[in-house]
Order: sequence, then C-alpha cells, then structure tokens
Amino acid sequence: YQMIRSLHLPSLLSGSLGPSSSVAALSTTPILHKNKAGKHKMTVGKTQLLTYEMAQKPHHIGVRKSWLTWHSQNLEGFRQSQPLMVVQDEIVRRFLRGFFPQNLVVSGNEIVLKRRGNVLYIAGFLQYSQRLDIRRIYWMFGFAEEFLSQLLKQPVKLELAFVESEKDVAYNYI
Repeated sequence: YQMIRSLHLPSLLSGSLGPSSSVAALSTTPILHKNKAGKHKMTVGKTQLLTYEMAQKPHHIGVRKSWLTWHSQNLEGFRQSQPLMVVQDEIVRRFLRGFFPQNLVVSGNEIVLKRRGNVLYIAGFLQYSQRLDIRRIYWMFGFAEEFLSQLLKQPVKLELAFVESEKDVAYNYI
C-alpha cells in the first residue's frame, strides 16, 4: 500500500513520467498448486508409448516404484560416495546406449541400475531382430560385463531381457 501510494497516480495515468523518474511496481499472481513433473502430455492419435514405470504418477513413486530405490547406497555410511555413484550410473547408461544402439527399447530410458553389496546389477529390455546372431549377442553381454567391471572396479551383472518389439513393453499409449 505504501508503494502504490508513493506512486503519483495522476502522472501515471497521463503518461507524463519523465526519463529520470523511476517507478517500482509489485505484481502478484495467484498460486497454482499443479504438479508438472513426471506427467506426460497426451498426443492427438495416442501414439506416445508409456512403459509401466513411465505411467506411474509422481505421488505413487514411493509406493509402487519403491523397489527401484532399495539398494545399499542409501545407507548412512555411503553418503560421501553418492556423487560418484551418479557419475558411474551415467557412464554405464551412456555405454549401454552406445554398445547396444539398435537393440535398446524406448531409447534406453528403462535401464535400471541396482547395487547389492559390491555388485552392480543392470536390468532392462533389448529388442531382438530377425538377423540376431546369438553367439554375437552373448559375446557382447560378456564384453560389456567385463569392460564395466574393469572400468568401475566392481563386479557387474547384466540382466537384460529380450522382447520382440517395443509394443511388448508398452503399458499404455497416450
């Protein structure tokens, strides 16, 4: 009220403020209590694929998706190494996206990294094609496990399941 009273209302209405005069104004808007994070926009033809994990609402993350957060790095003694774990997780995700570029489902967003004790478990889905060579894919699994084990200096286990197409992973379309 003091600020509004200090502004000269007649001069504001007439537009006769000079270049040397300064005006301070306060603008307020009503609060919108809307959750935007974790929600996906609807498409016109319902063409966007949602997996089960993506379809969960933000307020259900601690209830329906809590098993994804049960790992040994949440314990009290591991707080100092949490930034290192975030970097390691990103390195692993980028390596897998680059090593299995044609096979990753949903562009690799459904890769789950779990640490149980000293072992890093990597779970996710791979899409197989008609020209998939089983010897080649087993070699790639072994190479990826060994390379990541040497890089991270801890045992790494891949638990990747094969699906025929992305439609098999789809929970819903929006």
